[in-house]
Amino acid sequence: MKIIKLFDLENDGKLNMAVDGWYLYIRCKNDVQKYNIADMSLVSKNTIFKKAGKARGLEIFGDKIFLYDFLDLYILNKFDLHVIDVIRLGENLSSDVCGTMWFDSPNVYVKIRNGWIYELNIESKEFVKNKIADSSFWAHNVFDNKVYIGTYKGELIETDKTNLHINQIIQLCRKNIYDIIIHNGLLYTVSQDTTLKAIDSVSFEIIHNIRKAVRGMAKILGIFDNKLILYDWGQIALWNIQAMQLIEKFDFPHGDNGGAIMFAEGKLYGGDKSSLYCCDFTAV
Repeated sequence: MKIIKLFDLENDGKLNMAVDGWYLYIRCKNDVQKYNIADMSLVSKNTIFKKAGKARGLEIFGDKIFLYDFLDLYILNKFDLHVIDVIRLGENLSSDVCGTMWFDSPNVYVKIRNGWIYELNIESKEFVKNKIADSSFWAHNVFDNKVYIGTYKGELIETDKTNLHINQIIQLCRKNIYDIIIHNGLLYTVSQDTTLKAIDSVSFEIIHNIRKAVRGMAKILGIFDNKLILYDWGQIALWNIQAMQLIEKFDFPHGDNGGAIMFAEGKLYGGDKSSLYCCDFTAV
């Protein structure tokens, strides 16, 4: 795999990134930056935070950027990066923001620690609390009218997107489900128990259960050309999605414990603490 350096980018090993249209958006330290993918020129930059933070994430829905920082949700205009609003959702360490899930204007659905989803009306700033699980969750995937969730305690949950009622739930494993993705009717998960699983999304039957597939902290970055792309403890692992067999592993800049890596539109983006890099899967 050919890895190219895109530009210098001094950072702390944690980069939140998203691709939307012709632009790459990056939360680096206290700033949000917007780059033109065609020539990687800096289009816009805005300093959002006054001090350093660790629990941050970024998602783009429609014309808005949803950026979270511990207890607060920041809403930005994606065109010029100006802050539209800041809404406090959490109260303490037991109710901090764990990420945004989807946006159905004017409501954004937000993951909150200890198994909650908050339905937030960004116009009125009022929100409804929905208890989904007995433990926290970071892994989720939204597909059609369903939301699939993997919890810290190893539960796999399917909820209805329209009313958040739980349709089905199984104990997939006994440890944290790190990530989940859906492809051709199958759910793929990686977990703290080092397994890679494929599960029928309708029946929740486990089709494949590959033990010792990952070595530790892992992420499912995406799927491309029948390959499942994983971040696996400092390396990129490519798996044949049909045979569920490992094809290869290679080194790639990933920040601190995978905190600066993303796959989007056929390209793998990652950073060390001084630069941003890219591996173009469409050119292989």
